[in-house]
Amino acid sequence: MIKIAAYFSLIFSVILGSCDNREPLKVYIMAGQSNMQGSAHQRTFEVLGDDPETVWLLEKITDKNGEPVVCNNAFITYATQKQGEDTTLNGKVSVGYGFDHERIGPEYAFGLFMDEVHEEPVLIIKTAWGGKSLAVDFRPPGAGPYAPDEVQVQRGNIPGKEEIGLYYRKMMQHIRETLGSTDNIRKIVPGYDASRGYELAGFVWFQGWNDMISNHYTAQYSRNIIHFIEDVRKELNDPKLPFVIGILGVHGTDPGSNKFINPEKVIAFRKAQFSAVEQYDQEVPALYQGNVTAVDSGPFYELELADIYWKRRFTNQWKRELDEGKISAEEMAAKLAQYGFKEPGLTPEEQAIWDREASNAEYHYLGSGKTFIRLGKALADAMLEMERYE
Repeated sequence: MIKIAAYFSLIFSVILGSCDNREPLKVYIMAGQSNMQGSAHQRTFEVLGDDPETVWLLEKITDKNGEPVVCNNAFITYATQKQGEDTTLNGKVSVGYGFDHERIGPEYAFGLFMDEVHEEPVLIIKTAWGGKSLAVDFRPPGAGPYAPDEVQVQRGNIPGKEEIGLYYRKMMQHIRETLGSTDNIRKIVPGYDASRGYELAGFVWFQGWNDMISNHYTAQYSRNIIHFIEDVRKELNDPKLPFVIGILGVHGTDPGSNKFINPEKVIAFRKAQFSAVEQYDQEVPALYQGNVTAVDSGPFYELELADIYWKRRFTNQWKRELDEGKISAEEMAAKLAQYGFKEPGLTPEEQAIWDREASNAEYHYLGSGKTFIRLGKALADAMLEMERYE
């Protein structure tokens, strides 16, 4: 009788094993500067409900009580800096992995949709620090030594050797430490099954402002991002690691139509980013080619909200200058007319829109939840599309 029981136990175990199709832990890396950190306050989420095309997203990211959802099986470790100190936050993907505990970056919607699609657990390794360039701070080893421009030489503000690539090294260090042992992973993903291991599933890069404002940095951006992708793949020993490059979309997809800015720098930088993705396969060895795509954040930038931002910013400045005697009433009237402003300040309707929809400045996508939620989903969709064809 004991032998028969043991026999059926063995058969049952084999059947269970053959039906167990669980995959390894899915690991996604997300890196960049302040817009990867994320400025969107959770109070701006409700605006998604105003638009018939996005109301379903509001329903997706909020629970029955209207509170932002917390992922069931998607986890995050986030290396950043707060109040000048290096900080690492760990937990389930939720609100709070942005600038502060009430804000989000692209990781929130990205994690929610990856959690929904994958049966296996998801781990996001996020590294983001504000005000960092690819030319200096994230400079990859393959880009070689940094060469300053004439202005830096004249002013004597040449970056030191220890500064070059410092945040590239910090990024790689956090990735290696996170994945360095079973115990380290379990600190973030409590149920991690070491027997199944993990899979490096993709890398999302969203960065650019500090390179865009420097002509010298913009001129080398395409080459630097190509080296960045190749070097990350080499160091992680994953030559085909899928890469999604988030294209800078502050001022939308047509910066030239923005009457409030000089669009030349933005246009040149966006071109450099797109060119890097288009040229990547022609610039690297065959082993490291493929699996690089771009997601333009421009379509998700709230242009009407940006108009309110500029009106608020400009008219507040002019009112201060008028009070200080720096401009006359006639000069202020001329400035208002130049930009088509009917009054020196926001109307009550415009103020209400601003208070409800915005939570930061234009270079941080106005802190718009509608922007960051849609962008996070777009990044997830692009990554899943590459997974589909691997």
